[in-house]
Amino acid sequence: MHNRTLHKRFGLFTQMSFVIAIPISFALISQSAQAFEPYQATYNFNIAGLLNGNASRTLSQQDGLWNYTFKASVVSMATASEVSHFRYESSKIQTLDHAYNFKFLNNIKNSSFKIDWPNKIVTASSTKNGDTSYPAQVGALDMLNLELQVREDIKHKQLRPSYLLASEKGITEIQFVNEGEEKVETPAGEYEAVKLRLVQDNEKRKTYFWLAPKLDYLPVRVHQDDGNLSYELNLTSYQVTGKTTAEK
Repeated sequence: MHNRTLHKRFGLFTQMSFVIAIPISFALISQSAQAFEPYQATYNFNIAGLLNGNASRTLSQQDGLWNYTFKASVVSMATASEVSHFRYESSKIQTLDHAYNFKFLNNIKNSSFKIDWPNKIVTASSTKNGDTSYPAQVGALDMLNLELQVREDIKHKQLRPSYLLASEKGITEIQFVNEGEEKVETPAGEYEAVKLRLVQDNEKRKTYFWLAPKLDYLPVRVHQDDGNLSYELNLTSYQVTGKTTAEK
């Protein structure tokens, strides 16, 4: 396959962190006053049967703020990273800022945005579109913490009719459908999971997520098929406060 096509596929994979890329987890909280606990999860992924790579996500907290980071790579070909900062209160996430960096061979893309909640303004910058700003909307999430909010809502059986996703381009609305329970096998083990489907305009493209209640609804598998190519990621390890609970 031509490098340009691989570039496009890997870029799509990494830009949509929850939708197509490697989601991460936080600890079980059924008896904890704090919703999240610091953790790290790792995954392997395959794109179109041609690109094989590894990725990780890490959730940490400092001075009352949460930091969520994502890294993915295909050896000697591509790298991607994201960072999200947010607040969390009463089962709701408030996005503060988000940055994304992507490199495929000699192609580089950077983008970022910051939300000024007192003035309700989003200021953004990207290598493609330059600097811009637009009105902030309450409930706007970024491509990383969207996953955490969906997991919180699923856990409390309150999946929202739609979610607001902020980026350097503006705010868009996306939807998920709960398709019931299903057992999945991953390098980290076998899990009972809740299966979610992303609602998309392209009828040929199907994107699914398997969230494991045993791991606080951590996504243990993500799969997308657009009729011509498929993409899949699987959990290889899950670690909380230095203790590994699932390992390849």
